[in-house]
Order: sequence, then structure tokens, then C-alpha cells
Amino acid sequence: MSTRSPFVGSRPFDTADEAIFHGRAREAAALAKLWRDHRVTILHGPAGVGKTSLLRAGVLPALGAGSRVLPIGRLAFLADFPLAALPDINPFTFALLASWYPEDSPTRIAGSSIRGLVRKNAGVDRHGDAIPVFAAIDQTDLLFFGTGERDGHRRRFADELVEATAARHELHLLITVRTENLDELQTLLVRSGLPVRQVTRFPLTALSPSAARQVVSGSLGDTGHPLAASAGRLVDELGAGEASIDPALLQIVCSRLWDELPPDGDDERLPKAVDRILGDHCLRSLATVATAYGEWPSALTTWFRHVFGRKPDADGVTEGRRLTRDLPNAVVRALEDVRLLVADRHAGRRRYRLPQARLRPVVRRLDAEAAVSARHERPRLDAAETAFTAGDLDLARRLASAVAREAGADRPVRGAAECLLGTIAYGQGRMERAAAHYEAAIGVFGALGDTAHVGMLLAAVGRLKIGSETTEAVSRLRAALTQLPGDTFVKTALAHALWHAGRAQAAIAILDDALSQNGATPEAIRLRGEMLADLNRAEPALRDLDRVNYGDRPSSRAAWFLAKRTCEDAGVSGAEERELVDDADDSGPVLLRVARVLRLEGDADTAAGLAERAVKARRPPLPEHLRKEAERLMAR
Repeated sequence: MSTRSPFVGSRPFDTADEAIFHGRAREAAALAKLWRDHRVTILHGPAGVGKTSLLRAGVLPALGAGSRVLPIGRLAFLADFPLAALPDINPFTFALLASWYPEDSPTRIAGSSIRGLVRKNAGVDRHGDAIPVFAAIDQTDLLFFGTGERDGHRRRFADELVEATAARHELHLLITVRTENLDELQTLLVRSGLPVRQVTRFPLTALSPSAARQVVSGSLGDTGHPLAASAGRLVDELGAGEASIDPALLQIVCSRLWDELPPDGDDERLPKAVDRILGDHCLRSLATVATAYGEWPSALTTWFRHVFGRKPDADGVTEGRRLTRDLPNAVVRALEDVRLLVADRHAGRRRYRLPQARLRPVVRRLDAEAAVSARHERPRLDAAETAFTAGDLDLARRLASAVAREAGADRPVRGAAECLLGTIAYGQGRMERAAAHYEAAIGVFGALGDTAHVGMLLAAVGRLKIGSETTEAVSRLRAALTQLPGDTFVKTALAHALWHAGRAQAAIAILDDALSQNGATPEAIRLRGEMLADLNRAEPALRDLDRVNYGDRPSSRAAWFLAKRTCEDAGVSGAEERELVDDADDSGPVLLRVARVLRLEGDADTAAGLAERAVKARRPPLPEHLRKEAERLMAR
């Protein structure tokens, strides 16, 4: 008998698991055909139904040889990349391209669009025709968590994705999403210009009892395991008369029975064994979620037992309003992730139910005190990445801290966790804490001889110190350039630091050098345009700023207005002035540029007030060489 279990338990199947992936052959073939025949295919289903498993272990092998298939894309931000090194990137676009093109450098990815990088990596066949490119994006639900700045990132990401599909006809997209987010995803894509006729949808539901039996018997094959003789009884026991079987629970139960079923395969013991396994799964999952989210395991278990152990509503579900009143939404989503809940939408409301009715009597008997001692899963770095991407910085910090503590000898994981902690602190505005975590990561990756990570981390620390410890910023960025020689993004950051140190000509010379190496680096072009505007070199400033999308950056917009007003009679309107000042917040350079525009228009009093604010500003402060200009405006 084989000693290796053919069941994967609670994790999804991967591409290497094709040989033990059963029960989904029809769905895999149908979805592969849709992917080949359509520009955009959306695979949707509830949490835990097996979308990731079908994609990795079923659909990818079904595409066949000769297809150009990119690695599975993900939107969770990578823990080992220090966001402060390239603060202006779209995290969704960056994460997707980094997973599609893992061999490319982070700076090349950060400087590319989806359309641009697909074009650079496109190929042609022997007839000169473009080779079809099959690209998948898994778990796009991350797009729909959180608000604020993420709304802009989400819209721009959708715009880029739709632009790429329109421009690159060889690109075929497959996107997975939970059904409750399907309408929101499709609305997002259509608003970005994707024609509805180009979208096809493929629903994935739970296993039928016959497919579930095929999963069990097909996985066991000729292993000789006693569970093979009980496959039908097991499916009947787990289904308890329902028309479908939850695939995740089936894998969890079978994985445990593989280790625990007695050699005689006594069917009479099966119901009690299933009860015990499901109970253990509930307690461990509740303990894991409670530990991650700062809840008491006993309290969460009591709540779960009270809500889902009792008799359900007439249609078998519990309305989500009751859940969101009792618990944070993030905790409820986590219970979906650990296969304890499934979400449905009905009349616009999100409602929750157990994935299998067979769980209800188990839930009813859960011992809240037993959850306290239940062995919870170790924190995972990918869970911290997901929490950060979803905008839950407190949860991401707790998870990443736990990963860093428990990483032990796994130094790459510890280094990535420290890096993520630095990025989280940066997102919370705690710059000193961010620098300390990045420094800790430098120590870990430096001991591994990983110059790429060390270089990006040094660049991140250098950027964080610009304006507060400018000499140290220049030093760190020069050190980063020794680790990543020729990197245009590090050169751009070094130029920025030199600019703040009052070395304007040296800063522009470095940007000129960076752009002679790679003339399509938007950040370098934008920064040079801003510097030239401050130096009254209006025409070259406008040439630079008109080459990039300056509208979403107050500093670049203010520089453009200053350059435009310097070389011609075209100032700002009252509405534009107010918008620029509002967007400036506590930025010294933006406030000074607006002040200079208003002074050129004859409004000396308002200009003097803004110049005074510019001198006091701290995020970022004025470079030293611009303080004299501010003082001159204040004196007038």
C-alpha cells in the first residue's frame, strides 16, 4: 500500500497534483475551451468550491502542449518588496506583473504597464503570426476589499487590464472571483471599456455525489487502502442527503481518514470518525481565525455555535446583517477562507451558510473551552500579504510579526516578513519604524548574499530619510547603487536626495544619465521636469512633464502650472488654485510652486502666505536651496 496520501487536505491542488486531481474532468475541458476561444473568461463560485484547484491542476494541463501560458497571476502584494523604494506604483499592477514575469527585475516591472510588458514578452510563430498568450488572475476578490486610495488603484488597474486586452489580440484572460463579487468585477471591467460581448462566465459549483465518489475512488486507485471499500458510504455520510458535496470538506475528511481509518475499514465506525474529524476541523479553524484577528477562541466558538448550530432559515441560510453586526467583516471573510462559511447574495444582501448541512450537528456540539487548547495553524506569510493588500494593516502587522518570530532558521521568510513589516509601517506613516524593519531585513538578506533584495531595501531606507536625514539618505542610496549598478529607479531616488541636499545640478546630471540609459522611465522624467520648473527652465520642464501622466501627482501638476505661467500668460484659475493647495497638504515644494504662480499673477499677499506655509511644511520639507525663494516671497 502507498504511504503517501493522495488527498491534499485543506490546501488547494497545484499543477504538480494533476495525477491525483479527480472528479472535475468535464469542467476542466469545458473551461479550457472557453479560455482558448474567448478574450476574457470569468470563473466564479463560492469560497472553497475549488476554483484555484481547477485552474492549476485541471485547466492548465488541459490546454495542451504548444500554448504560451504565463504563471498564475495574483494581486496580493509581495512581502519581500519594500514599497517605500518605489512608492508611486500601483500595488495591484505590480503584484500581477511580478507573478506573471517572476524573472524580471522589480524595477523593470514597476516601470511597465500590463500592455507594455505583455508586448515585450510576446512571440510569433514561424508564419509571423502572434502566438496566443494565456494569462490567468486568481482570487481577484482582493480588488473589492477596503476603500480610499485603493479605489484609485483599482480603477487604474482595471483600465490597464482592459487596455491590454484591447491592444494585444493574442492575450486571453482567465479571471477567478467569488460569485458574490462577480457583478462588481464585471461592472468594473465594463466601466473601463471592456465590451460585454467579449466576456464569458463559467460557474463552478460543489461536487455532485457521483463526482465526489469519483474523487475518493480515483484518488485511492490501486493503493489498497481500506477507505476504497467505503467510498460510497463516506460520500453518503458527508452529504447527508444533500445534492452536492463540498470539495474542500471532502479533502479534509479523506486526508484524515487516510491516516486514521483502521485496516478493516469498519463502516460502522465511519459516522463517528466523520463527526470527530469535522469537529476538530471546526475547532482548529476557529482557533486559527481567533488568534489571527485578536478574538478569544472560546468567544468566537460560542458565537459560531449559537448562529450556525441552530435551525437555519427556511432557505437554509443566515442573513449576513446579523453577522456583520456581531463581528468585523474581515473575521467573517476569514471564516470563509478556512471553509467554515459560504456566502450567497439574495435580494442584494450577503447571506452566509455552512458549506455542508452535515456540519450543523457538529457545530451544535462544539465545546467553546476546547477551542482554547485547539492547535491552530501557524501564521502564513501569504495571509499577511493578503491582509496588507486588503488594506487591513493591523492584521497584516500581527501576522507578519508572528511569521518573523516563528521563522526560525528560514532566513528568506524572516527577511520577507521584516520587509513587509517595514512596508506596513510605511503605510501607517511610521517612517522611523519602517526604516528599522527594512534595516533588519537588510541584515537577513545581506547574510544570504542577496544583493538584489539588499539594494532595493537600501533604496527604501534612503527614500524614507529624504528631507529628514538628507546626508544619510544620500549615503544609503549610493550604497544601493553599488548593489544595483545602473538601476534607473535607484538613480532617480539618489537624484531626489541630492536635490534636497541642495545639489541641484548634480541631481539633474544623474537624471540625465538615467534617462540616457532608459528614456522611458516615467518617474525620472517627472522628477526632472519638476526640478527644471523650480529652476525657471520652463520649456524643457514642460517637455518632460507633457510626456508623463502628471495629473495624479500634486507636485507635478504644480510644477507644470509654474512652468506654463513662466513661459506664457497661462496661470491657474481660482478652482485650480484651491485644488492644488488642498492636495498639497503639508508639501513644501507644492506650496512654494503655487505661491510662485500666484506671485507671477500679481497676488503677492496670498503668495506670501503660501510661502510661509511652505517653509514650515514637513511632508516633504522644502529643499534648502528653495528656502531662499520662499523667504523672498514672504518678504514681499
